[in-house]
Amino acid sequence: HSISIKIILMYYYYLFPSLIIQIIPISALVAILFGLGNLNKHNEIIALKASGVSTFHILSPYIFVGILISFSIFLLNETAVPQYTLTSTAIMDRLILKGKKNFEERSLKNVTLYGKEKRIYFAREFEIFNQTLHDVVVLEDKQGQTVKYKLTAKKARYENNHWVFYEAMRYEMDRRGNMVGEPVFSTRLEIDLAETPSDFINEGSQVEFMNAKQLRAYIHNLKGTGQKLIRKLWVDFHQRIAFPFISLIVILIGAPLAVRSGRGSVMRGIGTSFVVVLLYYGINSICLALGKGGHITPPLAAWFSNLFFALIGVYLISKTA
Repeated sequence: HSISIKIILMYYYYLFPSLIIQIIPISALVAILFGLGNLNKHNEIIALKASGVSTFHILSPYIFVGILISFSIFLLNETAVPQYTLTSTAIMDRLILKGKKNFEERSLKNVTLYGKEKRIYFAREFEIFNQTLHDVVVLEDKQGQTVKYKLTAKKARYENNHWVFYEAMRYEMDRRGNMVGEPVFSTRLEIDLAETPSDFINEGSQVEFMNAKQLRAYIHNLKGTGQKLIRKLWVDFHQRIAFPFISLIVILIGAPLAVRSGRGSVMRGIGTSFVVVLLYYGINSICLALGKGGHITPPLAAWFSNLFFALIGVYLISKTA
């Protein structure tokens, strides 16, 4: 589509934060292995120990840096990463792959919104720039999760802080889900609803484009829906919080392996550390799958790998001491 260099650079600019949070844990591991390994190679670690400096005091600056890195990744995940990832995805989808000229042509497909007052919205498409929903279905629930009424419309546009439904058909329903009376047709129906276009934009965004706060609010909006979906989203929520601490975990494991004396110990430490990192990701993936399947609780699914490998790191530090 003859994409300009400006758009390509803009795409990588917005993609950069998400790449950083993936690269930092491995970079921290390599840095601590080579840093402490170099000190070990020149017998600096032995000199420190001979001077009465404990292993914990040697490693404490690195552990402190690991804590700072973890909290920095957490803040980055909660601020820049979701919006930047959403923008980079939109640039790739609209400007690069489809050759659109601007974001005004952007639309969301198959939008579902769980709104206030037990209303559920379905729309085939939502045009963001025009603030228009196409092929709309609105359901309002009574107590006990039975449909009170059903509203269908060819389109709905947000005008003057109100939703206007065009070619709308309203059906009243009883507690068994059967239609009561005749449906009411309106060529133009103006309804004062609490939901705004920004609600549909946020709801149309995938979970990966939400931070922990937004995901938590999204889960609360889904109360009363399927427990399977709620359980999966709670696992994703706890994973948002647990993931940044992988940098601290790899430092806890890599540091004691790097300070071991012996000519071949540095290379063994590097190899062992990378194996441990691979095991971490493998066990973490299994735990997340078990959590989403309902076999273990969402907090345990997200935090088990962190706690397990943190204990291994503490054990290695005590053993090295």
